[in-house]
Amino acid sequence: MMAGNTPKHIFGYLFLLGIVAVGMILGSVFWLTGRIDQLEKESSESIVELLVTEKVAHVKASTSDYSYWDLAYELVKAEDAAGLYDNIGAGATESDLFDHIIVLSADGQVLHVYDGTGAMTSAEQFDVESVQPFLSRLRETRPKDYVTVSGIGQIKGIYGAIAASWITPDYLARVDAASLPIMLGVKLFGDEALHTIAKMTQGTGYAITPADNPPNEPSVDLVGPDGTPVAQLVWTHKHVGTMLRMEIMPGILLVCFGIFAICVFAARYFHQQSKALARAMTVASTDKLTGLLNRSGLDEVLRKPDAKARIDAGEVAVLYLDLNDFKKLNDEHGHREGDHALKATAERLKASVRPHDYVVRLGGDEFICVVFDQNPAAAAKSVSDRVLISCNAPIAFVGFECILAPALGVAVAEPGIAWETLLGRADAAMYSAKRKQLRIAEFYVPENAGGLEDAAVSKPAKSKGTAAA
Repeated sequence: MMAGNTPKHIFGYLFLLGIVAVGMILGSVFWLTGRIDQLEKESSESIVELLVTEKVAHVKASTSDYSYWDLAYELVKAEDAAGLYDNIGAGATESDLFDHIIVLSADGQVLHVYDGTGAMTSAEQFDVESVQPFLSRLRETRPKDYVTVSGIGQIKGIYGAIAASWITPDYLARVDAASLPIMLGVKLFGDEALHTIAKMTQGTGYAITPADNPPNEPSVDLVGPDGTPVAQLVWTHKHVGTMLRMEIMPGILLVCFGIFAICVFAARYFHQQSKALARAMTVASTDKLTGLLNRSGLDEVLRKPDAKARIDAGEVAVLYLDLNDFKKLNDEHGHREGDHALKATAERLKASVRPHDYVVRLGGDEFICVVFDQNPAAAAKSVSDRVLISCNAPIAFVGFECILAPALGVAVAEPGIAWETLLGRADAAMYSAKRKQLRIAEFYVPENAGGLEDAAVSKPAKSKGTAAA
């Protein structure tokens, strides 16, 4: 059994080894390239976050350029648009930093709106509600020079950096802080700014999406003045790892195919070698003429742990069989007919025993049947009856028939008996049956052991047949 299973085991192990090796290689490639994609994404996110953070942090709505702050305050308070523009327009409303400058009253009403060149534009296009968070945060600060609250906001659907600052006159101490006007500086994130961001991240595209619409591509939140995301800056990264995987995958697949092919060829080679070894072991343990087990095959059976345990437990019986008149058949009709008789007897014995019993040719015309059973005496009786019926039938030859009546001895084991002792008892019982010319099985009985052993000692010399064991 061991030799028969070995080829399958080796083939299965090597086949599994090939699958595992290929799986590990492909898994490593996918993990490595996926990790490259992840690192590239994280690197791009870091660059964009840094860019946006720096851009917002440096947006300052400074009022240091205002001339005559006290006049500015009075004019704004009086809502004198012409006076405000004439007196402080050049210093307050012209800026390279901002796209728009908005002047608000203390209660947040839009008073004046200027573009980056200092030109006044319509205040109606701006939604005051969109900048209320900035105003709320600004009012939480103590009014003084250069106080600025900055962040990301939205003006008419366009996101940008927004900074808010008090307009503080010189005589601040004589003015109610709650009545101070406010200046807003707005730097919109237009196409040029977004293009710069996309270029820095080496992306292939970008877009501004609502904050509640999570994108599939990498993105950075554009945080509003109250600290919550108001939008997302989304860009498409290059997927360097994926592109690398696509380039090297043909070579990787070729390597995997080679490894798998080597494992398959090695498995086939070992499979063939193991089958050859199994065949050699079978030949060594099998009688060439009859196909039954020989003495070597019997020894292999007896070495099995299960067989040893059952013999020690006394759960075995041995039927020892010798063909009467076999020498006469050989001498009168030749070895060819003798071989035919041996093969016919072997087939009859195999048909008489049970599937888990063993039939062995010891040599010449001597055979044994090894019967394993929890009730070995009953099993031996049943098998011996079938053997006698089968073997007492005529054997057909070319032109004639012949009955080779067997002499059959049976020995039933007892717990702790040695195999050699059990086989010797069956042999003694067989020679007792042969001497008495019995047509029934002779069972070894311990009370009659002396007579049986005497018969075994005085057994006559006999021919061993034409085929070697």
